[in-house]
Amino acid sequence: MRERCGVCDDMDNTAWILIIYALGLAAMVVELFIPGAVIGITGFCMVAGSLIYAFYAGHNLLAAVLIGLLLLFLPFFFLLWKNVIGRVLSVPETLKDFHSSGQHYEQLLGKEGVALSLLRPSGSARVEGNRYAVVTRGEMIDKDVRVKVIDVSGTRLVVRRAGREESEH
Repeated sequence: MRERCGVCDDMDNTAWILIIYALGLAAMVVELFIPGAVIGITGFCMVAGSLIYAFYAGHNLLAAVLIGLLLLFLPFFFLLWKNVIGRVLSVPETLKDFHSSGQHYEQLLGKEGVALSLLRPSGSARVEGNRYAVVTRGEMIDKDVRVKVIDVSGTRLVVRRAGREESEH
């Protein structure tokens, strides 16, 4: 059996400390591209664990250097987040004036149409020549019955039977 020397053990410890530290930093950078917190938290724990192990193993100088590198890495991390990831996840200039399709639904308030399906209480109706998903306030309305849009909330259209005055709120 071959005996190991103390210097060899120190080299093994140093290598493991550096590997775990580097993998932890890499995991935190990967977290920027694949959000979900698990990889980032794991990376943080690896960095913290490598620093704790460095102090525990008596590599105080190595631990101090790694803490200094971490302090230098943090601004890089936030600059990467702001500049690179911000561009990837931000709305392109060409979409700045984009409006969702639900914005024209307000025009349908008070309009009449025909139920295309049994509304119990949800279904579909044709209003001004277009098909829409609609709901009632709990009443069932048969297919092919005239309906009136009484409320619009985003893309949600609330209807009731047309020709009947609304007496309930």
